[in-house]
Amino acid sequence: MTTKIAMTSLRRKSILQQASGYVELGELLVEADKPTPLAAQKLLLRALELLNQLPEPTRSKPTAKLLEGEALRSLGRWQPAIDSLWLVVQEAPHQTQAWLGMGWCLKRLGRLNEAIAILEQGLVASPKQPILHYNLACYCSLGGSVQTAIDHLTQAIAVDVRFRDLTAVERDFDPIRTDPRFVQATHLTA
Repeated sequence: MTTKIAMTSLRRKSILQQASGYVELGELLVEADKPTPLAAQKLLLRALELLNQLPEPTRSKPTAKLLEGEALRSLGRWQPAIDSLWLVVQEAPHQTQAWLGMGWCLKRLGRLNEAIAILEQGLVASPKQPILHYNLACYCSLGGSVQTAIDHLTQAIAVDVRFRDLTAVERDFDPIRTDPRFVQATHLTA
């Protein structure tokens, strides 16, 4: 009996590892706001097939749901991805990737205010995550909330200065790029 349980546990772990690998490889081939290439689709669909082989309750746990949500997001299936990722944050609110994924999907669905609200909730759960501040700054910029965008961008840069470099190529900041507050926040002072 113990051997059977151990083997079942090993099989579940193996499926999760394989699915994770397929998602990671698939995501490498995906470019934001472009159709998902066929090679990536095959990898991501294989990950979903593997995840569907998991028995309950493993299939509904945050680890599996996060992989499912990321695969669906990369496939451009935004609402199903949001549904999976929402289940993740209900049980594991510290999962930054789930908050980011939901925001990403909501933005692409044209629901920018909801994307902003989701990232704000993510910051309540994980207030020291600079990536949440950075993405929230992007969405606030797109939404016309200049000072809020600057505030979140400043917080992201304060934690990790590499975010300053990203602003040069981030199109989400185009609406505020010439604002003096943005220029001040993104340029090094002597």
